[in-house]
Amino acid sequence: MLAFVLGLALLASAAPAAPERVGSLALTAKVAGVEVWLDEQRLGEVQTGAEMLVPNVPAGTHRIVAKKGARTWERAVEVLADDRTAVLIHIDVPGPTVGLKLTAEVTFHVESSYVTLPDFARFRLGALRGLEKVMPEGTFAVAATDQGAAITYRGPPGGGNIRVLFSPSTTRGEALRDLVFAHSVAREGAPAVDAAKLEQAMMESALGALDSYSSFLDRDAYKDMQVGISGTFGGVGMEVTRRDEWVRVVAPIEGTPANRAGIQSGDIIASINGASAKDMSLAEVVKRLRGKPGTKVTVGIMREGWAAPREFEIVRERIQVQSVQTRELERGIGYLRIRTFQEKTPEDVETALGGWGKPDGLILDLRNNPGGLLSSAVEVAEKFLDGNKLVVYTQGRISNQNMRFSAHAKKPHTGFPIVILVNNGSASASEIVAGALQDWGVATLVGNKTFGKGSVQTIIPLSDGAGLRLTTARYFTPKGRSIDGSGLEPEVVVAQPPEALAPGPAPATAPDPQLQEALARLKALIAAKKAGP
Repeated sequence: MLAFVLGLALLASAAPAAPERVGSLALTAKVAGVEVWLDEQRLGEVQTGAEMLVPNVPAGTHRIVAKKGARTWERAVEVLADDRTAVLIHIDVPGPTVGLKLTAEVTFHVESSYVTLPDFARFRLGALRGLEKVMPEGTFAVAATDQGAAITYRGPPGGGNIRVLFSPSTTRGEALRDLVFAHSVAREGAPAVDAAKLEQAMMESALGALDSYSSFLDRDAYKDMQVGISGTFGGVGMEVTRRDEWVRVVAPIEGTPANRAGIQSGDIIASINGASAKDMSLAEVVKRLRGKPGTKVTVGIMREGWAAPREFEIVRERIQVQSVQTRELERGIGYLRIRTFQEKTPEDVETALGGWGKPDGLILDLRNNPGGLLSSAVEVAEKFLDGNKLVVYTQGRISNQNMRFSAHAKKPHTGFPIVILVNNGSASASEIVAGALQDWGVATLVGNKTFGKGSVQTIIPLSDGAGLRLTTARYFTPKGRSIDGSGLEPEVVVAQPPEALAPGPAPATAPDPQLQEALARLKALIAAKKAGP
């Protein structure tokens, strides 16, 4: 029995091997300079308009890698026995990068005007993620790797998904070419998606990747921005910004539906009408919040201390913000509240101050003031400064963004103590005013630390009627303090009243300990001034 088994083994080893089943590959590329590897073996360079025929490829799955410059293309391809498998290597767009006029225009402004030297690799990654959001699920994926940004998308039948790896660092021109290529891939993968929608999604996400305040404004949003500056628009009445991956409330505007509903500074907008706001651009959130007066919008709000978001149903109104509110708290003590800095704000402030003559003291309330026009903030601050004192200065990457703004009021209102009320809803232009008067020792700050928005955004019109809100500079107080991300610390810290922490609106008769403390401090300053040295 042992001999029989051994004999069979010898017989089997002597039989001829079955012939290997093979096929062939026909590789083509639309552009020149493409080098190709098959299963890590270099095949050479594919000539434009000609096939590279690879015979005797074993049947089965093989990995094809192509490189052009710093870009890598790879795909797993199934080779069938006794068959010719054609593979088109789509690694670049032929010819010059044309077709994305908007992207070219936006990248030009970013390169020429952004506050710091722009990181176009980050810009590109943001744009690719924008494409990912609007593409049909499972057709386009983006990943950030140590080797650079990578996209994975469905290839034609006969193989697996295609993966393209971009270089880890890039210039504007290279990033533009990468985005033109990615846009063409998206168009092929989802022809039903409008090309303009794809490009807009890219730019919204790309600008959001630069910083929290730069954003793309479509035609409607750009028009709304122009209207908002004048102080009249339809919506719920709150200033919002993006921090991290969420859009947050800077401050609700006093007297508006958002304010009456109990929306607070720092609230996270979790959803709008049931749709998650996590992946929405800042412009998209603003667009969805605004609308025809009388219509309803349901806003999901997440707040510190809450276990889950809560929904607020808000009825939109025509938001016509009266930026300045005044009254006399006591004889000789004026109260001036500025809700936002608009074109007419300096004129309204001057009217109020002129009506009082020279008060014994003034409380300037900038709480929940989200900002507004830089020019208006400077004009308001200079009303309380004399002797050409510096109000604020800005620094950008290009020389025309380096500016100094000094007080030039013909008849400044000086010689009386001022207390400024601030909180974490005081941002941007209101921080400019508070910071200038604090630096010069003209005013005492009472309340909470301010929001900390110390950057300047320039509104840039685009050729198709859309616009660009681009961070072009950072501003500094007269003493050189940058408050971006840190805010202003008041000399006297007073906690927000408990009513402000409740989920609903505060009662109309709720006590205001911050105002009470400001009034007490002001009276002490007035008494000290009258008593003399």
